[in-house]
Amino acid sequence: MNFRFLRIFRPVDFLIFLLFLGITIASFLFLRSDGKTEAHLIIKSSEKEYVYPLSKDREIEISGNIGKSLIVIHDGRAYFKSSPCSNKTCIHMGAVQEENDWAACLPNDIFIRVE
Repeated sequence: MNFRFLRIFRPVDFLIFLLFLGITIASFLFLRSDGKTEAHLIIKSSEKEYVYPLSKDREIEISGNIGKSLIVIHDGRAYFKSSPCSNKTCIHMGAVQEENDWAACLPNDIFIRVE
């Protein structure tokens, strides 16, 4: 075998290569790990943005453009319990619980999502 190309590399070059290889592998393992963090419910209204942990049960009353909507957090899930809109689509959307799940009451300008 021809190892002439190895002569241009110094021992420090190999150490740097191994260091970068180790960092790359560690980064890959870190990003692939299932490090669960606590999920939060983000509620956006025309006036404000609210953040609540999904781990604590509660009822939240949010004022919107046409009245107050009631959002419930229970057993790690959140849903619209009541809203002043006429068609109640937000209530029929059901609960959100997984990351990037969302529901909205468009007439009342209230949007909820899990992050």
